[in-house]
Amino acid sequence: MTIRTKIIATVGPASGSVPTLRRLIQAGCDVFRVNFSHGDPAQRAELLSNIRAAEAALGEPVAVMADLCGPKIRVGRIAGGAVLLADGQELEIVREPVEGDATRISTTLGEMIDALRPGEPILLDDGKLRLEVVAPDPPRAVRCRVVRGGVLAASKGVNLPRTELKLSALTEKDRRDVEWICKTSVPGGDGFDYVALSFVRAAADVQELRAMLRAGSCGAHIVAKVEKPQALERIDEVIAASDAVMVARGDLGVEMDLPAVPIAQKRIARLCRQAGKPCIIATQMLESMTACETPTRAEVSDVANAVLDHADAVMLSGETAVGKFPVEAASMMNRIVSAMQAYHDEQDAPAPPRTTGGRTVDALAHATREIVALGGLQAVAVFTATGATARLLAKNRLSCPILALSPTREVVRRTCLYYGVAAVQQADPPEHTREILAIASRLAVEKGLARRGDRILVVSGRPIGKPGHTNTLVVHTVE
Repeated sequence: MTIRTKIIATVGPASGSVPTLRRLIQAGCDVFRVNFSHGDPAQRAELLSNIRAAEAALGEPVAVMADLCGPKIRVGRIAGGAVLLADGQELEIVREPVEGDATRISTTLGEMIDALRPGEPILLDDGKLRLEVVAPDPPRAVRCRVVRGGVLAASKGVNLPRTELKLSALTEKDRRDVEWICKTSVPGGDGFDYVALSFVRAAADVQELRAMLRAGSCGAHIVAKVEKPQALERIDEVIAASDAVMVARGDLGVEMDLPAVPIAQKRIARLCRQAGKPCIIATQMLESMTACETPTRAEVSDVANAVLDHADAVMLSGETAVGKFPVEAASMMNRIVSAMQAYHDEQDAPAPPRTTGGRTVDALAHATREIVALGGLQAVAVFTATGATARLLAKNRLSCPILALSPTREVVRRTCLYYGVAAVQQADPPEHTREILAIASRLAVEKGLARRGDRILVVSGRPIGKPGHTNTLVVHTVE
């Protein structure tokens, strides 16, 4: 069975070697995430090189995603490493870096002092501790009351769910990292296929990153990470500006009421499906497998629910980056996704909402789904110069695999994030329809998607290989 929901694995100390990366690809991983919150450029370059070496050894394309840090706020230094904050006590947060204690602390973003208003909450350590602003005293400090106390350690995260920070989603560190990504991802090279932007608040954040990538001649696509309430309020414009969207449930679950997170997940997945943009569900999907060889039943249900939401991809974070069982976690994810796919096929899952794009290619994509629904087709083959037609077919959630044939390696790798798409580089586009059918048949057999005598649907255009000219559907029997 070809697994249509894609699996993203975060690489790190537990998974960065070539042998482990090869095993992860064999276990079903389609995309590897490199977290720029950790390591230095030399370490990231080594990870990227190892991923491409594993890819070449297996002959299977994989995409690589760079995940930028963004303006993550953290607690500054604390004497002794941690301090106990009691319920009801007062605590001062000061602008200048200090060695914190039970009466005052500092953060990595002194400018937050200027934006805080009385009554606004401040969440520490993923929401375990909660403060309330009592008296701002900009630009020096802000006085707070501890609403929910506990032990606060240095470097723990700080979240401001109701505070409007006038900051770019791209920090100075992010800008340096983007410059490095551009140098690494030269056209035709082995660089990054996607760049994930953290703490997106509006379309302007995505547009700023896109301008930087274009200036650096980098063709990487942008994944907008939704982890701020402000992004949810502007979700339509964020999706429109992005190439893909990640539901980053970690910080999102801190910034908003926890029961609202599943609703946000379903809403974002639905809107991405309507827009034809890939949707990734992330954070703590198989968290217990960081230390245990098997997941909890609740985690299995969580992954299954993401598949039922028609997500394009599900993501592993610490499970594969630092966990004891990275390959086992990927294999378990693959097993869950496979089981849910079989359920989908048995139940004949409804088509995603239809949009009216007014283009021939949109009509052809919808017609392809109708033809596939009649039964008897083993695969859909599509010749695509940019990957756009493959993405439109993925949007329609076909019940059979999509074989994408493209002349460029970058497009082939990029489609690794698209639901149901298996891609092959076809360097020399054919000139005639009969050549298209022969190539599609041969590659469908080689990829194990069809056998001799099976029927496939071939989607192409005239002239072949020219973007925006998809206009032909042919039902063909594999010879």
